[in-house]
Amino acid sequence: MIPEQGYTAHGRGFLKAFWIELALYVLLAAWLLSRGSSPLAVLLVVLSTFAMLRLVMVLGNVIPTWKARSPKTPEQEIGLPATLAMILREWWAAMLTYPFLFAFEPRWVPTNPPRGLPHKGLPIVLVPGFFTNRGYLKAWRDHLIATGYSQVYAVSPEPIFDSVEKNAQHVARFVDAVLADTGARHVVLIGHSMGGLVIRLYLHRFGGMNKAALAIAVGSPFRGTVLARGKEGMGPIVSQLTDENPWARTLMTEIEAVPCPVPFVALWSPHDTIVAPQSGSRVAEHYGRNVALPGIGHMEMVNNRSVMKHLVHELDTFYAVQGEH
Repeated sequence: MIPEQGYTAHGRGFLKAFWIELALYVLLAAWLLSRGSSPLAVLLVVLSTFAMLRLVMVLGNVIPTWKARSPKTPEQEIGLPATLAMILREWWAAMLTYPFLFAFEPRWVPTNPPRGLPHKGLPIVLVPGFFTNRGYLKAWRDHLIATGYSQVYAVSPEPIFDSVEKNAQHVARFVDAVLADTGARHVVLIGHSMGGLVIRLYLHRFGGMNKAALAIAVGSPFRGTVLARGKEGMGPIVSQLTDENPWARTLMTEIEAVPCPVPFVALWSPHDTIVAPQSGSRVAEHYGRNVALPGIGHMEMVNNRSVMKHLVHELDTFYAVQGEH
């Protein structure tokens, strides 16, 4: 068994934020009660405040990514009702993750898989994205386990503000630990958002080609995103995530020169609400395979049933093909 990663710096930060926000709600409730408000009215005000803060965050993502959106094919258009439904699902995902899943990451997603369950296939390593942790991927882990892929390991990215390279090195050490723990020769890598970019760098720069059998990236900013503009002061990693930055252009030109030796699948949404232009989540057709998932926002990807079904489908297909050879 691998030593549990416990709380990462990101998780500790969100745990503190959780308690601070909770304390502020208690103070707000006490103030309202002192002014004669009913307990029901106080509860509604507190819940509304919590929800509205998350809605503001979601709209802060949706508006700039919509302005920088990629052109869509006719079959990718979804219309206004479906767009509003997607925003509502993003809002719900934000309320789940900020702060609950992030603040209690060891509770929701242990580093190690459950012991004693039958499993099929190779060990799976889940890699979440920037400024998130493995708690974010609870639904993925639960779904994979429920469908028989129970040997699921999860690693939180560290250090969160350093560089994609440092995060890829962290994943490289983690994969080595998984291989030692299981005795397997290869793993399957599944990453969300920046996790997919980290996986890609691990494959090409840190020895992953010899240790991965399949790589799946979901909503990954291979060419950056407009949301990183103006935030480069947060650290090198944010500069690397800025849309069409020189680092990303050079990396993609080098990496996509030839087909990826490891089967690589990019699940991407033409309506991604954090990665924009959205086409930056695609890989070159000769490099790997792209699967479009219209009408799915970025944050909801981690609990969307369609995404999880696609993950299992990709795993099932991979092993079916392997069996034919």
